[in-house]
Amino acid sequence: MNGCAACQKCRCIRTSSAFISPRLFHRIEILPPGAHCRQTEIIVTKKDKATVCVTPDARWINKVIVKKREKRETGNQTFITPFR
Repeated sequence: MNGCAACQKCRCIRTSSAFISPRLFHRIEILPPGAHCRQTEIIVTKKDKATVCVTPDARWINKVIVKKREKRETGNQTFITPFR
């Protein structure tokens, strides 16, 4: 096996569906399924530098993502960083 074994693993060991106020967000990372991990990962970095892996099926995070994308389309700044 070549390369870094840790590089081929999911970044989220545990996920939470508990609501986090978007006012506390610094950044959202959306990692689609791929060679590194079989599942979609949503990683929220809060302003206090804490990171939380959010369950992709949580309704509230999907609403936040839609609103952030709408803001981006209207020219406002957003913190969503999709990785592909």
